[in-house]
Amino acid sequence: MYTDLLNQVSTQLETDSLKLPGLPDIAMQVQRAVADPMMTLPKLAQIIGKDPALSARIVKIANSAWMGRPVRAENLPQAVMRLGFWQIRNVALGMALEGLYESTDPMVKQELAANWQQSMTLTAAAVTLLNHYPGETDLHSHTLALACTCSRIGILPLLAVSEQDSFNDIEDFRAAKQALAVPLGVKILTHWQFSDEIVSLHKSWREGIGSMRPAYLSFMQLAGILTGQIKVSEPGEVLKMYAEHGCINRPGVWHQPGVQADYKSILSALRD
Repeated sequence: MYTDLLNQVSTQLETDSLKLPGLPDIAMQVQRAVADPMMTLPKLAQIIGKDPALSARIVKIANSAWMGRPVRAENLPQAVMRLGFWQIRNVALGMALEGLYESTDPMVKQELAANWQQSMTLTAAAVTLLNHYPGETDLHSHTLALACTCSRIGILPLLAVSEQDSFNDIEDFRAAKQALAVPLGVKILTHWQFSDEIVSLHKSWREGIGSMRPAYLSFMQLAGILTGQIKVSEPGEVLKMYAEHGCINRPGVWHQPGVQADYKSILSALRD
């Protein structure tokens, strides 16, 4: 039952006995490589090249509307050169997390797949919005993308307990997820030593609309509204306020053909 699952995971969380997922090996390798002052982009490409699926995804992202460049990257070294150190770190970290969303249990597998796809949808929308931001900003799409990719990471230990103890009521699980996903996510991201900024965004993005001025949280929450992951009573009015604060140039910007084309391009690169 939901109360059993909630109580069990809550107790493990409070007593610091909850088993947390580790970062995938390729993600740890990329983290260490980028932190190495002697690392070069060709060497970094060799490390990423050990994971064929991640390599293919990186090339697709480099050729998508995310980067907005007409000249295609024909291989991984060219893609890495196009993205650069910090961009490749956050993009590779985010994409490597897909390997954690796997299970042999049918209910768990379905729930994992749905949450990963929601994370990708949020990421593509947020990056598209930031790329079309009409003003000047020092915000980085790769930082925003990592925050969005991690947006549902808190379900992992919850589903692990569900799978282990055969909690098979999906509605009860989703109720437990509503109560625990955010604190679990914070625990995981802290365990992975992600930046305070990423942890703070994870805490805040589902709490209610904060400032609508251009900031990582604003773009993340706006993407959540536009993709239906954040519910608001009057979305039209909320979009008007985002426009008034300069986050978007007008309320209907999301439906412009060029914006939608970029969104679909980025989403395709993330999903395929």
